[in-house]
Amino acid sequence: MKNVLSMEEVKTMLSMFKPQFTNCDAYITVIETDPEWVKKILPPPLQPADPIVTITLQKCDQFQGTVVDVAARYGDKVGGFGLGYVMQNDLTVIYGREGLAEPKKLGDTILSRKGNDFVGSVVRYGQELIRVEATSVAQGDPATFGNVECLHFKYSIKPDASGLEDVRLLNASFNIKCRSLEIMDPKVVKLNDSVHDIYGNIPVKKVVACLHADFDMFGSAQYLADVDPEAFLPYAFWKHDDYTKVMKTW
Repeated sequence: MKNVLSMEEVKTMLSMFKPQFTNCDAYITVIETDPEWVKKILPPPLQPADPIVTITLQKCDQFQGTVVDVAARYGDKVGGFGLGYVMQNDLTVIYGREGLAEPKKLGDTILSRKGNDFVGSVVRYGQELIRVEATSVAQGDPATFGNVECLHFKYSIKPDASGLEDVRLLNASFNIKCRSLEIMDPKVVKLNDSVHDIYGNIPVKKVVACLHADFDMFGSAQYLADVDPEAFLPYAFWKHDDYTKVMKTW
């Protein structure tokens, strides 16, 4: 990698930040959660939409990882507010955090399927955080698998550690081209507590749906609003590990 790129190389590099993910093999679990919990954890100016959490374990040509989000609303825009993303390597973590403000962390997403039976898990620091077991029971209509909208907050911590600066809400839109869809019967859905991760805090009322989809996705993003840094500050650290627990080991 060169220190300084030509303008032609710059244009090519910037074009890479418009995400294009191909041959996505995704296992999607949709959960109904507690509306009061959603109100509590959504940063302003987001408002609750349906109390739905979506867990997607997937592998694509470009990455392997997990996305967990909750439905939220900004004006007439409805999308998934990212609760946590777990990615296999630093390349995919840095790409998503710097470009789209996705709350990505390093960890392992483990996918296994034999026949109609699927097992997936998410592991960080040797601890299993998410486990999904499901069985394929029917074919679905790929045309019913719609596009994806995401709502993220892009911001930075001031270098003197006195607060935040440049907090902005953005919308990442993904155009989905789905080739196949399966209806899955969920057997096990477990979200475990961790010092560093929020999954065990998610109230699970019931599992609404479980799907397997094969698709390509093509994304773009834009800013929606500037956000008051002081109002956002209490919500700013869910995408970090708990440094108060690990600082002494550095």
